[in-house]
Amino acid sequence: MGLFRNISFLVIAAGLCFAGSVHVAGQSPYDPSMVPEAFLIRDHLELYCDRSVYVVGESILFRADYRVEGVTEGKTWSTILYAELITPDGRALSRGKFSLAEGMGSGRLRIPAGAVAGNYYLKCYTRWMRNSGPFSFSYVPLKIVNPFKSEVADHNGGNGLHPEASRRDYMEGYLDCSPLKPVYGRGEQVTFSIRESALKNPGKISCCVTVVPLGAIDLDQGQLIFPGSPLEPGEYSVNYLPDLKGVSLSGTMVRSGQVDHPIGSARIYFSLLGESPDYFAAVTDDQGRFMVSAPSRPGGHELFIAPDPGIVGEAEVKIDQEFDSGNLPLPEEGFQLTGKEHEVATVMALRSQLSSVYEPKGSPAEAAEEPVARDSILYFGSPGFTLRMDDFVTLPTLEEVFINLVPEVIVETKRGRKSLRFNGPNHAIGLYTPLILMDLIPVFDQEKLLVINPERILKIELVNEVYVKGDVSHGGIISITSRNGDMAGIDLPVGSYFFDFQSVQAPFREKEPIHSPGDRVPDMRNTLLWLDELMLEGGSEREISFKAPSTPGEYVILVRGLLHQGHVISARAHFSVE
Repeated sequence: MGLFRNISFLVIAAGLCFAGSVHVAGQSPYDPSMVPEAFLIRDHLELYCDRSVYVVGESILFRADYRVEGVTEGKTWSTILYAELITPDGRALSRGKFSLAEGMGSGRLRIPAGAVAGNYYLKCYTRWMRNSGPFSFSYVPLKIVNPFKSEVADHNGGNGLHPEASRRDYMEGYLDCSPLKPVYGRGEQVTFSIRESALKNPGKISCCVTVVPLGAIDLDQGQLIFPGSPLEPGEYSVNYLPDLKGVSLSGTMVRSGQVDHPIGSARIYFSLLGESPDYFAAVTDDQGRFMVSAPSRPGGHELFIAPDPGIVGEAEVKIDQEFDSGNLPLPEEGFQLTGKEHEVATVMALRSQLSSVYEPKGSPAEAAEEPVARDSILYFGSPGFTLRMDDFVTLPTLEEVFINLVPEVIVETKRGRKSLRFNGPNHAIGLYTPLILMDLIPVFDQEKLLVINPERILKIELVNEVYVKGDVSHGGIISITSRNGDMAGIDLPVGSYFFDFQSVQAPFREKEPIHSPGDRVPDMRNTLLWLDELMLEGGSEREISFKAPSTPGEYVILVRGLLHQGHVISARAHFSVE
């Protein structure tokens, strides 16, 4: 059966779950019957860093080449790269999510200033790779130096299963790299050329380029390779679907305190708070599972989550961990710097300390940034009606406000309970329940809402149209903003909670510092040049220039790229600064 023929879990994942949620009657992409087909799909990452030796407080610059097998060519699969700086026993010091596009992802991770000197790993994977386990991930060994602490990290806290891992060997002969001359003066313009051999690889290849002091990077080997298949077919299960359209959020709705009792066909409401707020909803499948594509907002956010209040009995929404927590103790060797590494680390530590003194503490634009006004346009666009409470006399309750000042909405009573609905010629809107928000958080107890003192309310905004978010439809939107941002004292829905959600990191582009003539700011670059994407075509030549460092010594240019066969090709060149 073709991977995208008929109705399979792939079609469901690629279509419905990112229209809003995973919900197909009688069938779920997490269904065990889909496992044999899922087992054939494999994500692969090849990981490169700008250096192998770092100082605490620096950023690790990296690139990952991505390819997938088992999916029809041209079909989108994983679009998010997960990166972590970890200890050999798996403890994460720094984490981030980065976009994958056109077969490549790149970014940077900051090394915490308090990290102890020792051996570490940069770990990268996709959400889909978590189904195959941590042996399928990509790991690059790193050495981190802390000049402010004398102790060395002891990471022997795992389960002792140190896998026999080897390193990826780089293949030479496909690329040629040569500087214009072997020796440069301090601050002089360094120029070098890169050419791909048309005889060996006539097509195009995307490469990364790093220029660092000699001894700061391993020139011969890359990421770790683990022997054998990560999992056998009988051990494989689908617990994570791929991020098809940005960062995903998944989990399970269960009865409170009863993990083994999932709740199917139930709604879950999400409010993304902060400067660019948004709202989305999900419907659980027959196993209580759900998956949604969160709105694209760089950085970290506060997410409000609330289960469907119409469920009989209390419900809990359990969110899957955003990052992998599997324990894979990696090869642990005693931390030791070679003679050249020690020499380089000493100079890098000095530059790092200088950067803390001379580096700008933020751009003027960042310093002048103002908080977003509470009157800014919301995610549903411009409202069709806005009522500002300060423009009218004070009424006793919010119910009186709707009755006397908001003709588009009526207060109706059914079975002794009051609720709001839109009133007008749009009959379709009456088929659905309106979405009522207080400070962008869904409100389900409308009777408590209606007795609020209007003095606590800043404004009321209406969208008098059917509002569709994924496969969840609402009969219009009633958005209420409290005066003090405190939800006007209304209680949060039962089973709801706030969740710190991390979206993708903003793209990183290194900017060369601009100094005034005659200034005495020292050269603080430990990585002289990092190009995360350089496209080469067979037989063509690219010329690249950058400013030589102010520190004399030997330097190396390393170019790396991935062939379609999965081989990493490289070229290196040396020059010195006097």
